[in-house]
Amino acid sequence: MEKQALEKQALEEQALEEQAMEERTIDDIINTVGARPNFLMVAISTWAMSLSMVGALCAYMIQFTGFTPWEPVTCLTQNCSDILNETKYLTDISKICKEGLVYGEDYTWRISRTSLALEWNLVCDRDKVSLLESLYFIGGSISLIIGSYIFDKIGRRKACLIGAATALIGTFLGTVCNSYNFLVVIRLLMGFGNFLAYAGGYIWVLEFMPEKFRNYYNSYSMLVWCVGYPTLVGVSYFIYTWQYIHAGSGIVFIFCFLPLTFYPDSPRYLLAIGKEEEAKVVLEKYGRITNVQINLTNTRLIGSALNKETKSVSFKSKMQDYCNHPGMALELVIQGYMWLTCCLLYYGVNYGWSSFGTTPYVSYLFAGLSEAIAYVLLAIFITFFGRKLTLSISLLVTSACFLLSLIPWKWTEVWSLERLLALIIVVWISIAFAQLFLYAGELAPTCLRGYAMSTCSLIARAAAFCGPYLAKSSGTGKLLGTATMAGVGGLLVFLLPETRDMPIPAEAADVSERRQQQNLPVSMSKYRNEKENTDV
Repeated sequence: MEKQALEKQALEEQALEEQAMEERTIDDIINTVGARPNFLMVAISTWAMSLSMVGALCAYMIQFTGFTPWEPVTCLTQNCSDILNETKYLTDISKICKEGLVYGEDYTWRISRTSLALEWNLVCDRDKVSLLESLYFIGGSISLIIGSYIFDKIGRRKACLIGAATALIGTFLGTVCNSYNFLVVIRLLMGFGNFLAYAGGYIWVLEFMPEKFRNYYNSYSMLVWCVGYPTLVGVSYFIYTWQYIHAGSGIVFIFCFLPLTFYPDSPRYLLAIGKEEEAKVVLEKYGRITNVQINLTNTRLIGSALNKETKSVSFKSKMQDYCNHPGMALELVIQGYMWLTCCLLYYGVNYGWSSFGTTPYVSYLFAGLSEAIAYVLLAIFITFFGRKLTLSISLLVTSACFLLSLIPWKWTEVWSLERLLALIIVVWISIAFAQLFLYAGELAPTCLRGYAMSTCSLIARAAAFCGPYLAKSSGTGKLLGTATMAGVGGLLVFLLPETRDMPIPAEAADVSERRQQQNLPVSMSKYRNEKENTDV
């Protein structure tokens, strides 16, 4: 009897303790702790964001390791000399390739740098070089199929570590690469690892950001991406052997991946899988960094202001959530189309930078500058106009520029209206593409964010695979097709909710509630309709 009485007393004390605990949403705590960022917080966040810089460095590496020399050729045969006398540009090898001249036999370049295109006789077989560029995105697609599962299963940080290790192995293998087939494997490994690390890292840092800084985080993250351009240019300019460019890049990667070894996992993720105490420890450490001392010992964390329950869900449960909440499913489909369109146009434009300037070094510095301008504008636009209007305007302007490019106006041998508008397009499509990362992270609930981000990124990687080939195409069909894709995307945006200054949803039901609050179509969930019918 005494034992039962003690047990009863213990249960009553536990119940009283639970009643005495203060309930606070994780949004409220993060907004409080991160309200006044200091230098240490910015430095730590920037180091974590440096994962995005690696993405730019890897994506365009083949432009420097597999370049076709921009210097005039030196003829070795009379036939070559006769052909070159007929063409105006000694750096334009289209005539040489058309006539079937062979590198090393009919012509050569007096350069001190090495190139895989020269070593493997790919000067006139640029499709093989484009394939190497595209294989990077195939590897990324494979990683994101896996990432859609492991981001929510083992956590953001651990998934990033797996990706970083794979990318480092692939990058350093490039130092000893001596065949095309070996480089195919290397590019797949680099794509797999870097996209897994980048996508997981973006979610990871986003989930630490207070609501009022998410706008700036997205733009700042993309500005860090732009640092990859001058970094790649610097590494490639001072290293003359193409294999060693991989080694130099690998050293940069090590620096960028170091935070993964000791930074904590996302408190939102920890709470979503039921590890409330670990989430509290991370939040308290976060507070010490920002000089906001908090004690969460007597605090019960809840997922968001919209929903007080958090839980880990299986893949089957995720699919059931999409079935029960058609509005959330609609948002995922629209996002998929946006990622397909923006990524195809973004890489279709950026892989054409080699045609600008006199060398790829100048061209890609120019590319980095153009994108940096776009990301600064993005922060301004989404602050004043919100996500929906900014994304819609950027896509509609892109569509208009493609249509205007149909006007055949050319005032010099190099410059035309189409080329001038391409400079405008790269700014606006960069604004649209960069915003998708932030928008996708805010639209998806915490329990499905890894899956949603991975699915969208997977679609984007399929589009990116086609980017190098789109860059080499031309004609009316290309311009009409790209204009249509961008225009349709600009209109579909209006079916998505505005997420500016709103809490990040924790559960699928939060998404349906948000759509209902904004009077959007397909807003009610199947579950809530059934519940209302039952109540009646």
